[in-house]
Amino acid sequence: MSPRPPALARLRAWIGASLQRKLVLSIGGLMFLVSTIFLIPVSSYYHARLVAEHTRASMQINRLLQAALENAMLKRDIPGLQSIIDKLGEQADISRVMILNPDFEVRFSTDETLLNSRLEADITTKALRSQSPQTELVHSAQFGAVLRSVNPVHNQQPCSVCHGPLDEHPVNGLLVVDYDSGAIQADALGSALKLAGLGFLVIVAVSLGIWFALVRLVITPLNAVATGTRALARGEYNARVALRGTDEIAQLGAGFNTMSARLRASLAQLRESETFLQALIDAIPDGIRVIDADYTILKANVAYCAQVGQPMAQVVGTPCYVSSHARSTPCEHTMVCCPVEELCQRDNRALTTTDTHLAADGSKVFVELSSARVDMEIGGETVPCVVESIRNLDEQAKISQQQRLSEIGLLAAGVAHEIYNPLSSIDLGLTALQSELQAHEDPRTLDYFQTIRTEIQNCIKITDSLLLLSAPSSDLHTLVSLDEVVPEVLALLRFEAEQRGVTISPTIPKGLRILASDSDIRMLMVNLAMNAIHAMPEGGVLRVTLARKAGKIVLTVTDQGVGIAPADLGNIFMPFWSRRADSSTGRGLGLSIVRAILKRNNAVISVDSTLGKGSRFGVSFNDADQEG
Repeated sequence: MSPRPPALARLRAWIGASLQRKLVLSIGGLMFLVSTIFLIPVSSYYHARLVAEHTRASMQINRLLQAALENAMLKRDIPGLQSIIDKLGEQADISRVMILNPDFEVRFSTDETLLNSRLEADITTKALRSQSPQTELVHSAQFGAVLRSVNPVHNQQPCSVCHGPLDEHPVNGLLVVDYDSGAIQADALGSALKLAGLGFLVIVAVSLGIWFALVRLVITPLNAVATGTRALARGEYNARVALRGTDEIAQLGAGFNTMSARLRASLAQLRESETFLQALIDAIPDGIRVIDADYTILKANVAYCAQVGQPMAQVVGTPCYVSSHARSTPCEHTMVCCPVEELCQRDNRALTTTDTHLAADGSKVFVELSSARVDMEIGGETVPCVVESIRNLDEQAKISQQQRLSEIGLLAAGVAHEIYNPLSSIDLGLTALQSELQAHEDPRTLDYFQTIRTEIQNCIKITDSLLLLSAPSSDLHTLVSLDEVVPEVLALLRFEAEQRGVTISPTIPKGLRILASDSDIRMLMVNLAMNAIHAMPEGGVLRVTLARKAGKIVLTVTDQGVGIAPADLGNIFMPFWSRRADSSTGRGLGLSIVRAILKRNNAVISVDSTLGKGSRFGVSFNDADQEG
């Protein structure tokens, strides 16, 4: 559990969370500071005025006191003089009364402890030298804070007998009266506190007024703008701010409404453009994906999602190597040709290469990548991206196979029209003629007729085989007798084999049946046999065997050709990959078609090859007679 923040931090957070709190406290604090600054000189001025007023009053009292004392001194009435001093000292505002001689010795005092002590201070010295009254606030450790009034007692002619000539002794002594300054200080402090209290009330009143004005004129309109902004941030692009007036905040609200409307229109246009772009790339039959320099897929089409067997939401936003290669880290570009590495990091502009992607079931999909670099504006920055067109070579092979079958179908149709029907008519005619001649002609003549009929029927059978071979592939499996299908296909290839010096040696027992597509098995046999024939440019023996092994039916095609290099064994089933030994140009689709046929018919294939000695292809089917 995290520690609770200190009180000061919580207070700052509470103040900072509201504009009106910050404004009211800022303005109130500023007014308090200004009031305090003005209160100091006002208090000082008021204090000085109080001191001056008390000084004036004390000087009047001192003059009366001085007159009474001078009268007593002239009469040499010492007891009367002491009595006057004592009575003055009993006054509430007077702390003490003293009479000093010109040497600052205390001769008379209401405080007897001060008699004969010296009281030489700045104010007494100043009064003696200037021969004029002096009054000031005095702070000392002995007397504390007092308002001291010092009046010189001037020498007069009647006094010169005792005090000497007037010109030599102008001052007979100093009358010192200490007034209690507590009343002055209390009065000044009370006045300052009253003034401060009045100022505080003014600050509170003004702050409340400012707060009310802020709430009504600023905070409430700003809250409306803030509410609209939060709604806009949540994706509510229809949010509007209703403000009255034409002041700055109302103009801000109008600007917000205009911005919201333009943003809504821009987003609608962006969505339309994105929808159009997505529909455009979805219409492309090849897989399309756009990848940034960090290997993240920014956009993909449905064809690519179908290739990898993943939904669009799972593909877009994830690294490219996750969906196409099932990796958690980027592909090693030293092992494969990575378009992102080549185009973004090495600054190439276009690239075409082949690769192997993984389908949803984990099977390999051979693809051709046509990639180009496109610099896109993302987040205000120009980011290099790669646009990949991913062609599924298996699908391309299937299309090529369909085109090839279509061509064969057209040829077969022509053969059926030009050969099959005339042969059938000839066979019927010969049958009728043979029936009529059986009673009259020589048996040798009838044998000739039988031979002619047999060869014609062989031609019809070959034509039928050609028609079955050209039939389109179907997912509907039927019972296929391999001991019938394989010889028929080999019969079609016999002429091609003889032309190349290849002898076909079949070993085909009876009664071997599988559940498969008839046209698929015929096309499978054609491709395996033709590859074997092309692998023997100098001629040789092509062995085709069928056998039942451990509940499986194994078709083996063995040639005595040039063999396959170990490094090429992993590529022979790749679409459009070709290494013909007879130097002829092939499409590279034969074994790719074989692989697709095996997948459709639940069969597997194995390959053994030795350079210079030949190759053996073994196809294992489920035995239809062994399945429960």
